[in-house]
Amino acid sequence: MTALLMRNETTGETWRVWPDPDAVVPGTVHETGSYLFELRGSGAAATADLLIDDVPLEALRAQTPDTARWRWSPGFHAGTVEAELRMSGQAPRRFEVVTDPDQRKLTRDDFDAMVREILDDTFALFSLSSFRKAVARGTGGRPPAIARLEFLRSRVDELEAVVAVIASSPRRVLVADEAVLPYHRASCATGPEILRSFRSGRIVRETVKPSRLPAQLKGSLPERIRVRQRLSSLDLPEHRQMAACLRSWAAWLGVAAELLERSRPEGDAELRHGAAAWAHRCRRLSRRISNLCAAAPFAEAGDAPARLVLSALFRNDPSYRRFYRLWQDMNLGIAAVFGEFLNLPLARTFELYELWCFLRLVRAGSEEFGPTGLDVRDLFISDAAGGVTLAAGAVTVPVGSGWKLCFQKQYREFWIEPDRRGSYSRTMTPDVVASHETSQDESRLIVLDAKYRINEGLSDALSSIHTYRDALVQEAESGRTKGIVTAAYLLTPYVPVLGSGYRDTPMPGRLFHPSYRAGFRFGAVTLRPGMTAAEIAATLRLVVTDATTGIS
Repeated sequence: MTALLMRNETTGETWRVWPDPDAVVPGTVHETGSYLFELRGSGAAATADLLIDDVPLEALRAQTPDTARWRWSPGFHAGTVEAELRMSGQAPRRFEVVTDPDQRKLTRDDFDAMVREILDDTFALFSLSSFRKAVARGTGGRPPAIARLEFLRSRVDELEAVVAVIASSPRRVLVADEAVLPYHRASCATGPEILRSFRSGRIVRETVKPSRLPAQLKGSLPERIRVRQRLSSLDLPEHRQMAACLRSWAAWLGVAAELLERSRPEGDAELRHGAAAWAHRCRRLSRRISNLCAAAPFAEAGDAPARLVLSALFRNDPSYRRFYRLWQDMNLGIAAVFGEFLNLPLARTFELYELWCFLRLVRAGSEEFGPTGLDVRDLFISDAAGGVTLAAGAVTVPVGSGWKLCFQKQYREFWIEPDRRGSYSRTMTPDVVASHETSQDESRLIVLDAKYRINEGLSDALSSIHTYRDALVQEAESGRTKGIVTAAYLLTPYVPVLGSGYRDTPMPGRLFHPSYRAGFRFGAVTLRPGMTAAEIAATLRLVVTDATTGIS
């Protein structure tokens, strides 16, 4: 029997991935691991190819003629990868492999949460800006960013599961209908229905004696009788709206695939291949969503705008409520929001985390200090098509009460800067800087370095905030220099376990201890995807308090 097996090169553990895949324990396939795929018992093994996310794997020398072997390393990738086995003369076999994150990082769900919250924060901050143009729900003339497509792909998996649940037990409504039946078939017709039927159509007279009709009819009867019926129907307003949304999403993905095909960059083979791969995936996602429209609740529904109205059904039925939440996510994913940092694959989650931290803190700052001091003019660039570009490189945003948040601000050598503030060694670019300046001689500068690491990985990241705190200086008129960094903290998704005192708390939990942070104005705070706006605001308040207590 032909079978494709997967083997862990480190442990030697083997399991089948096609056909009839074996159930594997979560964590069996993980980032940075090395695995072998082995095709056994196939006469076409010599010409077989195996592709992961449309990229052919390099074949290894096999031990027998009916065996093929490939080596695969997921790299820094967590989530679902699509595999395709091609054998000559046979249809391609497609299956999925789920890779789990390395223990030092978070999961794909956290990636999705970050994309959702970045887009949500973008809309919230955009609404507080001076722009008065709505964000378009479409692709326009620009291909969508990779992070948005990764986010949409994960939503489609859940969408299929939700639609399957709804289709298995859909809500119905009783509707009144009128059927026109010959008199000999209208045995259940009521008196009022018979009398109404006299108003139109031909009247027939009974010839049989004695009459079998009631005396009131005087031997007459309508040839056709209009009978009212109450039918169970799936044509609910909610089903119409859901069907319209499914059709809209499928069309959007189809257009996105065409844009990706047309906009493939010249010269860079890797980028060209990535664009072609995502164009293929978008078409496949479009077909999957189109197939959902064939489910009975949506196939029988009429037309409606592609917009859900929060009705009682969406509020009270768990399955329909899940669909409503997915609709909100899909709208975030297809909105015309662009930016360099959204154009990231899942493997570069750490860069997305940096942008997520900045936008979360900006939004928290507007709530903490009041929206009157917020100025996001430099954060957004709108275009004629209604799209919004997130200008997330070297951006400074005033958030109120004299505080400013800077994203990836560059500090060059201090002697070439007009204000004589900068680095004494090389150009440095902290992820986030919170600054409060009352005068040139009296200012507060908090460096926040975002690190998408947990556990032991945090200890390796300490050198960056040590460097920022020591190397950023200001030159006085006398020619002497002094440090300008008031405090330096790591931003990380790690949730620590703290002891009674920081000296009794092992690393990396010691960095989070309140006494350690306040005493040294140095350490780490937790910023984790899924935290509420109030929790983010509390974290910002904590950082500002620790860094400014005792400073005049």
